[in-house]
Amino acid sequence: MTLVSSRTAAVDAVVVSIEIDMARLGSYADAHLAMLWQVAQANPAPYDDRQAGELVERIGREIVRRWLSGVTPELWKHQGRSYYWSQLTKFAIYRPGGTGSVGDPDWHDGTWVARPAPDDGVAESGDTAAVGKVPT
Repeated sequence: MTLVSSRTAAVDAVVVSIEIDMARLGSYADAHLAMLWQVAQANPAPYDDRQAGELVERIGREIVRRWLSGVTPELWKHQGRSYYWSQLTKFAIYRPGGTGSVGDPDWHDGTWVARPAPDDGVAESGDTAAVGKVPT
């Protein structure tokens, strides 16, 4: 960054990078966690970016966990994506990328394909492996 005299009209652009260690969310101070929530929401990633969504969800759950620290609520039973996930798995099957193994880094690069209609009598091998399972 170049420092510019107050008399100069020129302004240099500044890029600020903020590292978020999701394994340490529980150790961040409340003010820092609130700032990370704002940063995660302002992330320029596309709307459907998986990692951006997971980051915001993890930070939000940590905020809720602290807010309800005196209570032990169930945090995962109902989720905003549950309805859409249910609808998607009724009509489509996930075909993982890479080797198809969940540990494969290319697993998330798979595609969704239309599920055969039940009355077609078509049963494809391996289709049930990913049915109803949330990609992680």
